[in-house]
Amino acid sequence: MIKLWINKWLIIMLRIARAITDLVIIYLSFYLGHKIYFINVPKVCATYQAELSPSLYYIPTAERHYLTIAFGVGVITVIVYAFLNLYKEDTSILHVKEYKNLIVGYIIAAILFLAVYYVYFTYLGKDFQTKLFSRRIFVIASIISISGILVARAVFNKIQHWLHSKGAGAKRVLIYGAGEAGKLIARRLHEFPAFGMFVVGFIDDNSNLTGTSIIYDRAKRLSLNVIGAGEYLKEYVDQYAANEVLVAMPSGTTEKIVGIMNYCSENDIQYRFIPNVYELSIQRTVTRNIAGIPMISAKNTSRHYVYLFFKRIFDFIISLTLLILLSPLMLIIALIIRIGSKGNPIFVQIRIGLNGKPFSIFKFRTLKSDTNKYEVNPLNGNDNRITKVGKWLRKTSLDELPQLLNVLLGSMSLVGPRPEMPFIVEKYNKLQRERLRVKPGITGLWQLSADRSIAIHENMDYDLYYVHEQSLLLDIVILIQTFFFAFRGV
Repeated sequence: MIKLWINKWLIIMLRIARAITDLVIIYLSFYLGHKIYFINVPKVCATYQAELSPSLYYIPTAERHYLTIAFGVGVITVIVYAFLNLYKEDTSILHVKEYKNLIVGYIIAAILFLAVYYVYFTYLGKDFQTKLFSRRIFVIASIISISGILVARAVFNKIQHWLHSKGAGAKRVLIYGAGEAGKLIARRLHEFPAFGMFVVGFIDDNSNLTGTSIIYDRAKRLSLNVIGAGEYLKEYVDQYAANEVLVAMPSGTTEKIVGIMNYCSENDIQYRFIPNVYELSIQRTVTRNIAGIPMISAKNTSRHYVYLFFKRIFDFIISLTLLILLSPLMLIIALIIRIGSKGNPIFVQIRIGLNGKPFSIFKFRTLKSDTNKYEVNPLNGNDNRITKVGKWLRKTSLDELPQLLNVLLGSMSLVGPRPEMPFIVEKYNKLQRERLRVKPGITGLWQLSADRSIAIHENMDYDLYYVHEQSLLLDIVILIQTFFFAFRGV
């Protein structure tokens, strides 16, 4: 109970800290906005002083006025953010929904403030106050505010992720079911601490598993113990101070699942369960509540042509700009590769792109020249086919730079699923072929995940999520994350 109490208060304190930080950032942003606007603008100051009372010193008065405005904008922003649940944990991938709502929420708060400000002072007839107001200062301060809030929220998320990974401030959960679904949930919760769930162990009705250790992530050799069977679930919940039970038996009978749900309800145990449609492809379904009845339907996967149009323009401009700016670096890399090993520094290979259409992909060669180009790609840097220079190129992702030419020509995009080789695509099932609905990309969610050590065709979850959730904002977030991953050499 002590752990539960500490976690509860830690969550509350983090939420309060986020709200206070947002208020402070907005307050400081308006101060900076005022200072920036009046740097080296003595004529503007003189003009304002001439319009106002000779005995009034404009700058100190305006500065105080903008700090008052800052406080008003800050308070309204915090209220709007609270209504948008932006002080609760966000579980969207890469926090893309949180960052989008932070921007939208600030814009709403700014509009509300301006409406109140002008109505209030117009009604009172205080023309002096409206003269002190500058739209330019407001815009500058707002840009600084939004940027500061986004950076601060990213820092808070990193801190909170670290705390959650240690079990602090996170719900303690038991996973009922040590099968493939249970192991997948354990792996996902470990990869994404943002969910705020810390798994303390498995429950499984197979008595032979009790006391054994189940590996749920082979690449990282992560495992959890099977505590016991479901008939003693209440005792285990109390013993391990668990807040919730995740029922991971998508193939279980209706009678079995209903029995577990009734048991949890009778013993006041919080629970969630994976529906049996999971194995049919949970990525392609959405749950809606109609008149109190939960219904599962297929997601709308129609193409958004406006998004595709602007994405192509974005791809063309960015790829052309980067090719021009990075051409000296690419030339140096090509020379280093050629000096380090015999063979063409540019690696050309047939890959499968949009709608199953083959195309030639360009990369800097990282494997020895006598390597069969259509073998399965190395999954880590210890593969003896990789050259010395190739290890460094793969670690920094610089081997992908020639693909900017693919993006310029339109066979690839900056963001999208990685293109696979023909012999792998030939073995795709119907679900896996979903990833061919969009252009392949240089970077994507799979590259940012903790599952990069697993072959792409063996782990489609990230690509399927992107196919159904793609947007310009998600693309931008992925590109920013990719930059930091490459900079850290991840």
